[in-house]
Amino acid sequence: MTDLSWTLSLSKGLETMDGLKRIYARNCEVRRIDRTVAEPFLQSFHRLGYTRCRHLYGLFVNRGEDIPSGTLVAVAGFSAPRIWRKGDREIRSCEWIRYASLEGVGVDGGMGKLLKAFIDDVRPDDVMSYADASWSVGGVYRKLGFTEEEPKVFPDGSKSLKFRLKITEYE
Repeated sequence: MTDLSWTLSLSKGLETMDGLKRIYARNCEVRRIDRTVAEPFLQSFHRLGYTRCRHLYGLFVNRGEDIPSGTLVAVAGFSAPRIWRKGDREIRSCEWIRYASLEGVGVDGGMGKLLKAFIDDVRPDDVMSYADASWSVGGVYRKLGFTEEEPKVFPDGSKSLKFRLKITEYE
């Protein structure tokens, strides 16, 4: 995994009111990554840690930022397509399982850039995802074109918001 020792100095140079160092996805490149790269990153920077994902993508700085070139700044993980029928049509639906960025770093456009790379590679008919309602209202999903569906309520009363991005019209 990339050396992250420089992250200790981030707090000295915070640039935004939300407390995050902002970088731009246009200054990063998407690469397919494997579990050996994704797992330690997600264990460190996603609040639920790592879980198995079929398709893993990393966003690496490649120019114009205070962060060293080649640094992995965000990871996204997606499921393999699940096939279901809608009338006469087979639908390939994937789940966006994980997204995380380095602690203290916000990557403007990062989720969209990783999502686009996944869609271009895998060509699903739709992508769905969940957001913990106690943690998020799902605004970033709406900005990316997802629509909110019926939430999932658990026996303990906690709730996950469900979002779907239809890439191919099938209804």
